[in-house]
Amino acid sequence: MKKITTFLGCVGVVCLFSGCSSEDDLGKIITPSAPVAEVVPSSDSKAPASSGNSTANSSAVLNSSSNTAPQSGSSAMSSGAAVPDTVHKQVVIKSSASSYPDPYFSSGIFCWTAECETKWAGVTSSSAAPKSSSSMTIDIGMSVEAPVYPKIEGNVMTDLRDNQTYKLVTVGSTRWMDSNLKYKPKSGVYCEHDGDDVCATYGGFYTYGIAQGICPSGWRLPTQEEVEAADAVQAHEWWTIGGRFKLDNAESPEYGLAKEQGYIWIIQSGNYTSFRVKDYSGDTEHTFQSSEGSRAYNVRCVEGTI
Repeated sequence: MKKITTFLGCVGVVCLFSGCSSEDDLGKIITPSAPVAEVVPSSDSKAPASSGNSTANSSAVLNSSSNTAPQSGSSAMSSGAAVPDTVHKQVVIKSSASSYPDPYFSSGIFCWTAECETKWAGVTSSSAAPKSSSSMTIDIGMSVEAPVYPKIEGNVMTDLRDNQTYKLVTVGSTRWMDSNLKYKPKSGVYCEHDGDDVCATYGGFYTYGIAQGICPSGWRLPTQEEVEAADAVQAHEWWTIGGRFKLDNAESPEYGLAKEQGYIWIIQSGNYTSFRVKDYSGDTEHTFQSSEGSRAYNVRCVEGTI
């Protein structure tokens, strides 16, 4: 009896449900509408805008996860169209280009500067590069020779550049070399005449440019006033009558006037750059003059700086 009562009750519930529900509502219960995500294109999106405003049942655009209505003005999907499961949207990330310095790649040698790196380019740790600070050699690259001061003992000076010795004489407050300088630099000195070294007899014959820096360190060319003071107390023979070289023809310098005239360079005073001693035909003359053309004269050094 209980089983019959239960069966009739279930049949009654089903009949009541069928009578109260329409066929469309039943379809919605059996197959609920899928959630639809709203896509709002960005201002720079290239997707075409939707034409026309289609309307749909509000239940077709409800977000099932949040149960909130879509924003106003959105376009609903056309009736009868398939509802997509996934919504894709293109996102464009814009960024301005940044400027970064070029990276510096070392060749393997530890350097502080690019110049150092250039010098040691291609040198590896197994080559001739310095291994440690104890064996490192620093090339300063000086363009002039290091100063070499002469050795002075009493009234004798030794030029340590070539070990030539010179007697010294003091005139007033100035100390002079008692003979012409014989030091031979790599260039700017002329000595060769008919196979003889005239510098060995008369001292070196130098261009004016070389002469201004040829004296030993701490010594220099004399001034006009110092020459005048020395000429007033020294005999005529004290000045060397060694002639001169004319350098008009660079390939064949012309030597002449030995034992007739002698010349020494001085520190320029007005137009004067040299002192001449003339001695021939019984005539003697001491004068200051400017060099005529290209010449190579002797040098007599004095101590001190200007």
